[in-house]
Amino acid sequence: MNQAGNVIEVTGEDFSQQVVERSREIPVLVDFWAPWCGPCRTLAPVLDRLAGQYSGKLVVAKVNTDEEKQLAQEHGIRSIPNLKLFRDGKVVEDLLGAQPESELRAIVERYVPRESDALREEAAAAVARGDAAKARTLLEQAASIDPDNPRVALDLAHLSLSEGNLEGAERALNDLAPETRETEEATRLAALLEFARLAQEAPPEPDLMQRLEADPQDSEARYYLAVRRVLDGEYEAALDQLLDLLQRDRGFRDGAPRATLLKVFDLLGNGHELVHRYRARLFNALH
Repeated sequence: MNQAGNVIEVTGEDFSQQVVERSREIPVLVDFWAPWCGPCRTLAPVLDRLAGQYSGKLVVAKVNTDEEKQLAQEHGIRSIPNLKLFRDGKVVEDLLGAQPESELRAIVERYVPRESDALREEAAAAVARGDAAKARTLLEQAASIDPDNPRVALDLAHLSLSEGNLEGAERALNDLAPETRETEEATRLAALLEFARLAQEAPPEPDLMQRLEADPQDSEARYYLAVRRVLDGEYEAALDQLLDLLQRDRGFRDGAPRATLLKVFDLLGNGHELVHRYRARLFNALH
């Protein structure tokens, strides 16, 4: 543990408390490593320096994958070093391999507490109450006092999407800095926006179900049903429909089944258990 006390060792027993719950207060950067891993040893002092620079604003949590095999498996660790940044109880960044210190610092900077975060929290509460107009006012205030905070821009994109304002969501995403557009959260938002656009042209779900009952080879109906499943949060059902479509009609819409499967993977994030499982099934279906 470093002098600041914010580099900690975690195990399966305390991971939920030390990482997931703590990330609701400040970001937690989890380092999945092992003693025999050379790149892990190279990365260790970089993480110590980041912990020192962001004392009180960041926790670095280290997981020895030799000792915590079950925990590593639960989080989809297939190679190390693997860094996962948790914020608000979920993984927001998933980084494979040793990363340059400058890049890590830029990533961490997106998630450390900032002056505008109080307004973002008020906006989130307004959204929970169903007051989207109030939330937008608060986020616009946050953007005015902290224009360099990428999280405000992402919140505005989320809000526009929840309101059905797809053009507004697209503008907000396009206005993001290039490095922010490459984050997992921005990638997920872009994927969700694409599914929302597809859903605008999709027939109602009962019609789709009826069409498939009459003709299981109806590729368009199966495709749009998968889109609707995604927007309903039924990701496994959506992936099953897309995989079925891939096997029945791989060339539908110039390879849309495969491309849409990959979009669902973007939406879920690399660390999601469904992504690991269905990547393998996709590979088998293609080869």
